[in-house]
Amino acid sequence: MNLIIPVIFITTALVQLGIFLSAISLLKSYSQQKSLRYWAASLILSSISILAIALGASMLSSLAKGSLFLTFANTSYFGSTVLLLYYCRSLSRPITKTYIYTSVSIVLVYALFFEFFRNHGTFIDRQIFAATAQLFIYFAQIFEIFKYKNIEKSKFINLFKITTSLELIFLILRIFFLLIDDYGNIDSLKDVPVIPLILLWALLIINIWSYISIYGFWNEKMTALSTERQIENSKIKKLLEEKYKLINSLMFANKTALSGALSASIAHEINQPLGAIKINSQHLDLLIKNKKEKDLVKNIIKDNDRAAKIISTLKGIFTSKNPIYRTIQFDTYLESLKPFFLEAVKGKNISFKFKLNSNASVNINPDEISQALSNIILNSIEALSKTSRKIKIIEIKTKIVGKKLRCSILDNGPGIHKELIHKIFDLYQTSKKEGAGIGLWLAQHIISKHKGNITLNKSYKKGAEFIIELPMINHSQSITKK
Repeated sequence: MNLIIPVIFITTALVQLGIFLSAISLLKSYSQQKSLRYWAASLILSSISILAIALGASMLSSLAKGSLFLTFANTSYFGSTVLLLYYCRSLSRPITKTYIYTSVSIVLVYALFFEFFRNHGTFIDRQIFAATAQLFIYFAQIFEIFKYKNIEKSKFINLFKITTSLELIFLILRIFFLLIDDYGNIDSLKDVPVIPLILLWALLIINIWSYISIYGFWNEKMTALSTERQIENSKIKKLLEEKYKLINSLMFANKTALSGALSASIAHEINQPLGAIKINSQHLDLLIKNKKEKDLVKNIIKDNDRAAKIISTLKGIFTSKNPIYRTIQFDTYLESLKPFFLEAVKGKNISFKFKLNSNASVNINPDEISQALSNIILNSIEALSKTSRKIKIIEIKTKIVGKKLRCSILDNGPGIHKELIHKIFDLYQTSKKEGAGIGLWLAQHIISKHKGNITLNKSYKKGAEFIIELPMINHSQSITKK
């Protein structure tokens, strides 16, 4: 018994010190929370005073009279329960200076009475006095903790209520067993009555649970706060992403406006010399008589008209005028463009293949769509011209997918560079040394105007495949060719 009692007390003190050390990060996170500081102060004072009581009691030659050191140790332990009362009260209301002065006075009175009973009473008298004084503090703790509205609905607050209630019950039982029997003169640890001692150990164990429940409560709050911060951070991140998207949209709109203004200006400037070329060509046609030379002049006029039409189309894309849309059978429309495509690859050892497998009708501006198709096909022609392949093919396919017409333009060229795959349709993005980076952007702009979309098939590895999808007209009447 002489060794068991100090060992149990020292173990309890070390457990409490361990709880304090594990809570250091928590104390740093909530450095402004006074209630948590009261809990930490109570925990450290309790562990130090229990350690002092254990060492003092085991080193004393006579436990009956004790020493001033035991008075100091017991008063410190009583002070730790008062600090825990501070914690309970601070959850629902602030600790006032009057309250602090009153409680400090109570601790000092406790020290005086304990010293009185040490000099003029027995060991049991001191135990009854200490237990009775703590009984009032536990009553006050229960009053304050049950007054606190558990807004967080925390299980740890409920646990603290249970452990504090149990401490009060065990304390009452200890006082009862100390009062009902005459234990005589107790001068050493082996004479300490077993039942009150067991109840004291139970009190110390439950007291540890009380400290742990408070630690759990604040740790739970810190986890919740961390989750809130993560949610807030993701919201901020989302807002920043939206901000950057808006900035990019504004930059894109600005680029579009500049491109529109530039296109309109260029169209105006080019139309004048084109008009002069046409007038001069027509005049030349009247002057010459040779049929071969007349055919050449007619080709010049024809190409001049085509250039003027392209310029007019480009200008119309960026003006506020409503373009003229027509309902056209798309496969028939592509058939009409064949001569232009074949002319573009003439003498370049490039073959064209057409797999037109739909009779879908679409509502389009033919000139604008032909401009978009030409931009894509011209890119394919240029890419294939730079390869050493013997067989160079550009293929145009159509089919119906859902309620949309799909037109695919494929080539077996070198494909799109990896660095450009994700920004191929951005304005001024190009892999060509002399390119302006407008062609594919313009194609996308035109297709978007027609409520369609254009994408690059990233899984196509044999070259490049661009997929155009346009909404169909009279889908119920459109039949896929078998």
